[in-house]
Order: sequence, then C-alpha cells, then structure tokens
Amino acid sequence: MKITFDFPREVMELGNENGRGFRKIVRNSLDLERYWAGKNGVSNAYMTVYGYRATKQPYNKRVDLVTPIVRHFVMDFDPKDFRQRNRPDVEPERALEQTKRLHNYLLEKDITHGMWYSGGGFHVWVGLDKAYMPSTEDNLSDIKEAGMKIISEWIHEMDLFCSDPAVPFDTSGMIRIPNSYNSKRGLWSIPLSTTDLERGLDHIMEKALDSRSGMIPYGSEGLKLEIVKGKSRNRMFSRISKPIDLPTVSMKGVTILPCLNSAACRVGSNPSHDARVQLVKFLSKRLRNFIPVERIPVAKLEEHTETIVEYISSLEWADFDERTTRYQVGTIVGTEYPQTCSMLYKKGMCLGKCRYWDKTGAIEEEE
Repeated sequence: MKITFDFPREVMELGNENGRGFRKIVRNSLDLERYWAGKNGVSNAYMTVYGYRATKQPYNKRVDLVTPIVRHFVMDFDPKDFRQRNRPDVEPERALEQTKRLHNYLLEKDITHGMWYSGGGFHVWVGLDKAYMPSTEDNLSDIKEAGMKIISEWIHEMDLFCSDPAVPFDTSGMIRIPNSYNSKRGLWSIPLSTTDLERGLDHIMEKALDSRSGMIPYGSEGLKLEIVKGKSRNRMFSRISKPIDLPTVSMKGVTILPCLNSAACRVGSNPSHDARVQLVKFLSKRLRNFIPVERIPVAKLEEHTETIVEYISSLEWADFDERTTRYQVGTIVGTEYPQTCSMLYKKGMCLGKCRYWDKTGAIEEEE
C-alpha cells in the first residue's frame, strides 16, 4: 500500500539563504513534477503535506485550508532536541536512530509508511486507514486532536525527541518535495529502505549525492484515528480527558499556546493569514497583561509591536516582509480583540485538550 498524493495542493520555493517564496497551486501530479524539476539545483522546492477539495473563490489562486484530504501525516526528524524550548542541535545519528525506532514499530504493527532522507533529516510518511475529509473547521479540529493524541503517545513512549511535534497533522504546513534537490545541503531527498537505515548515515549521505525516484512502501494497514465529535468531544474535555502533553514555545517569557505554536511558529513555514492574526492577538494581550488597550500608553503599544515583529522575523516565514508585518501587527496591537479556546477550536486550530484549556468550547452548547 503506497502513500498517494491528492490535488490540488500548493507548492513554494525557497532560495539557498531562506529566500522568500510564494505559494502557487499545482492541480495534478504532472504539474507537481514539472514544478520541482524546474527548481532542482536552483532552489528548494516544498509542497503542502495535503491535497485539498476546494480552492478559494473568486480567483482560485489559493487552496481552502479547511478542506484538506487527510489520508496520511508526516513525522519530521531533525538533529535537534525538541523537548527543549531553544531546540539545541544534537548529533545527526540521533535523528537516524529515532527514525529507525519508529520504522521498526510501524513494521511490527504492519502500518503503511514510506521514508525519505531530506538532505538534513528524515521524513516518515504514515498512511491512515481512509481519507478523512473535514466538512467544517470544527471537524478539522476533531481530526487534529485524534491525530495529535497518537503522536504525543509515540513521542513519549519511543523517546522520539528529534521529531518536530508541530509537523504532524499541520494541514497548512509544507514539507520538502520527496525526491527533490536540497540546494542548501547539496544533497537529494531520496527514498529509504530498511537496509539504508541499517547501513548508517554515511551510506545515506553518499547515496543522496545522486537523484532517486519513487518510494519504498512498507506495511499494508492504514492507521485508524479515534475521532470524538461535537458534544461528546467537549464532554470528554470537561469530565474525563487528561491534558495531552503538547509542545509550546515562548517569546520573552510569554508561553505560546500549542495550537498557535503548531499553526504559526514553525521556523521557515508560511502560515495562513488567520493563524498569523491569532498569534499576534495572543501575544499582544499577554504583553499588556490583559489590561485594556485604551489604558496602555501609545509608546508602550509601539514597544509591543516591535517585540512581536522581532519575534516573527526570527520565525523566517517564507513571505515575511518587515514593513507589511509591522503595519499589520501595529493594527492588531492597537485594537481590543476577544480570543478564546472556543474560537481557536472553531478555526480548526485546536490540537486537543492541553493544560492551557480555558474551559470554553462547544460544551457551552450542550443541552
């Protein structure tokens, strides 16, 4: 059973020095192949992990991010320790060891998957038992929660601290196109076999000097998601469920919610407009200690704007423009906006009950 790609999806290129890129739509596998073939040796080619069922009207130049076709997810292993907020570098062999650990587990369970070396780390694409197709933003949060519960268990039970926990089930995020060229490393993204993993990193890097095609499929059964919907989901939140241990990051002592970390804080990503707005709303409110905007001096609001712009700049969003960002951040910082877990859930950003849950959500709608 192979990992299959759905369309339309979005693609983006980045230069060798994290040059800014812009998303565009490819509508079939031939379009995708033509796109990355034209970038190989020139820049780094990325694509959304998922295909989508709809594009945004009226111009149809972007996909509708709440309509993903979720038939797989990606575990992204980099030589970093994601248990620590500053994500320090570790030996590259650690990422390889943990990729092997996950691979062996998936083999034992006969779960469908394929593996690629990215030129710097490892991508494990894991197949699901069916294509999950959310019809609303609420439904998308339900799917993400079910998936992140599994990811959280895997990371802790198998000690997969080199796996970036913000990548799986990120339905707006992008990943290096399999079998494309990593112009920063001078290596190819190549499909991997069990033998490749056993022979070690030097063997894999030597093999990655040349291009490879296709994928090497393993397993015959897709992973099933246990989705809890609607009122039952919120009843579980309030009465039964223990919080999932989801990763966070911080900005100058402000701890950023796991959902916003996943949606907007991945370095080098290109978050949706809504994710960016929600992140700035959250940071603005925390920087002023929840004091109403009208009671904050203008000079202090300007200081908050600069703090947030500096942080966003450090995230290296693919299309970051300092002037545009400063204007948009300043507008949000100077305005009072409500923000609750219920709102983030309805926008499809919720990853499950975390320790920051504010007890809002569909529970208030129960009869």
